[in-house]
Amino acid sequence: MGCPRCQSTAIIRYGHTHYGKPRFRCRDCSRQFVENATRQPIDEATRQLIDKLLLEEMPLAAIVRVTGVSRRWLQLYLKQKNQ
Repeated sequence: MGCPRCQSTAIIRYGHTHYGKPRFRCRDCSRQFVENATRQPIDEATRQLIDKLLLEEMPLAAIVRVTGVSRRWLQLYLKQKNQ
């Protein structure tokens, strides 16, 4: 197993996530990561769809249902866009 950022093999165990999965930290770049992460980043196509739905003034709950993103992620995304 290597670091996803710098591909270093100098990694250490660094506790657990709130889901119970072991967390690791790279000694070279300090990146924290989980092996075999189940959650993946939101792709660009989904982000564009969210932007279109927001322009149509769709409620946040409806956007969450249609796109499958979490409400928390959507709120953070909106906050980032409004900065």
